[in-house]
Amino acid sequence: MKKHFYFLSLCALFLQNCSFLEQSDFRETKIISSDLNEKIIYKYYQTGIHDYKVDFYSVDQLGSTKLFEHDINDALLSSNTYHISESNDELIIRTKLFPEIRKLVTRNGKSIILTNR
Repeated sequence: MKKHFYFLSLCALFLQNCSFLEQSDFRETKIISSDLNEKIIYKYYQTGIHDYKVDFYSVDQLGSTKLFEHDINDALLSSNTYHISESNDELIIRTKLFPEIRKLVTRNGKSIILTNR
């Protein structure tokens, strides 16, 4: 009987820690930049009653790379959190969620600038 209890407990712990269980609160994927070699996308999903997580990715032929992530709440989600503009190989994401400017360069050479201005 103890073996069955341990086995069921182990299965429950395994399933609790699987990342696919978080996908049930998935909300949206949006492409914010696209060219022949790469797409920049964001995914957001609900993590609590009024809380969301936003992940930004670079997707190319080799797979996807997470660029950055952060948590937001209902008030920020409904108030145009991001203002996105693109010029040549530069993507500018304006948001008040970051206190300083951050610069990233993807594998394919696209510059991403996060700014609060």
